[in-house]
Amino acid sequence: MNPAIFSSHLWAVVVFTLSYGLIYGINNSLTEFMYLLPGAHLVHIPSGFKLLFVLIGGPWAAIGIALVCLTAGLWFMFPGGLGLCLVLAAVNGLAPLWALKLLLGKACLPPDLSRLSVRKFLQLGCLFAFLNTSLNQMVLYWSGVTDNFTGGMVVMFLGDLTGCYLVMLLVQAVGRRVYRRPRPSDEKDLNSYQMCVKILMDFSVFLPPNFH
Repeated sequence: MNPAIFSSHLWAVVVFTLSYGLIYGINNSLTEFMYLLPGAHLVHIPSGFKLLFVLIGGPWAAIGIALVCLTAGLWFMFPGGLGLCLVLAAVNGLAPLWALKLLLGKACLPPDLSRLSVRKFLQLGCLFAFLNTSLNQMVLYWSGVTDNFTGGMVVMFLGDLTGCYLVMLLVQAVGRRVYRRPRPSDEKDLNSYQMCVKILMDFSVFLPPNFH
């Protein structure tokens, strides 16, 4: 990957927007049968990538996610509902940042991923799923889009949580392939979770030099 691609914040936003938009579009086209209630998929892979991208790109990834959600809302989910779409876009962009802030104490820059233990990653997934679900379902309920708040909470929470952990498994699988060859002594004994963290740290170096 060429580090110049993230040489500016604008390009970082563009890359995260296109990446998340592609994943979001493919997921929705293939898993429409899992869309059980407004805003709630039984399994939602994009939620996992939402958290993953914010771990890598911080607020610039969050902006990209918000732009995708705004476009999707105005285009096919809630046409004409500009106010609702703006609020939902803000919620979806802020939820992973808020989760990072609450758990790690940082939201405006990528956290020190070396501090992200397996336990903290699992806690982060649960916290993000809860925040993302609660905020989205409250907005939809108060806007009159759904009258089944409890059902939406249960389905969306399960979808977000499974999405987060499935993406973590995917990153681990990539890590096993990337780091399976002999490495220096400080890398050759990495376990699958450490591989996951190292991949995130490797991607973080492509962020703009003044990102921090």
